[in-house]
Amino acid sequence: MTDGCPSWCVVRHAPDGTGDAGVVHIGGALMVRRTVLRLCATIDAVTGTEDGPFVLVGDDEFTLHEAESLLAAVTQLVDQGQRSFAAQDPQGALPVLDA
Repeated sequence: MTDGCPSWCVVRHAPDGTGDAGVVHIGGALMVRRTVLRLCATIDAVTGTEDGPFVLVGDDEFTLHEAESLLAAVTQLVDQGQRSFAAQDPQGALPVLDA
């Protein structure tokens, strides 16, 4: 990491901050099934202009707001699914009739 580099960046930047590695910051990879998730941002070394951070999900790029909305939606679905299974009583299931 270098000065101006986000704390989550894992890229080994050139000491003088030149080249793409000097402006592109990438976080460590998380794997979900076979999809890589990462944080990514660019920071112009001269002007300090920032673009991002973004959440990369495979080849798709999400703003932090979009990623947070996606997380909330997935959490809502998981919660609904867990409640539906918790309400079922497998011990009290009706017998299946064989034809």
